[in-house]
Amino acid sequence: MQTLGERLQEARQRLGVTLREAAEFTKIRTDYLQSMEAGQFESIPLADVYKRGFVKLYAKYLRLDDEKAGADFNTHHSAKASRRPLEAGVDEEAAFEPVSAGVPLAVSRDMLVYVIIGIAFFAIVLALVFS
Repeated sequence: MQTLGERLQEARQRLGVTLREAAEFTKIRTDYLQSMEAGQFESIPLADVYKRGFVKLYAKYLRLDDEKAGADFNTHHSAKASRRPLEAGVDEEAAFEPVSAGVPLAVSRDMLVYVIIGIAFFAIVLALVFS
């Protein structure tokens, strides 16, 4: 079974497109396209969401199923991620703490003055327009 990178490379070659032409059309760097075709997604120094987007865009350009290519990337990436050890000291439960709705909003005195002046100005303009 072919890897995602092999399918991308084969589709590009079947269309008779060079890496440079593909890079110019998709606006994806040539070295990123080379890495994708080689199946070396980890060598692209971007967040996974960008890599997945690039894979889907490139697949669509090559007239492949972009949703399948994105799913294949997810499978490839999750296989790599499952072999990676968790960083020591990282607590996944404490990663997100929502702000309590009961916390009052801190407003400076200057900000309050500007808001009051703005409301007064708006009221004067409305009075002039409708009178």
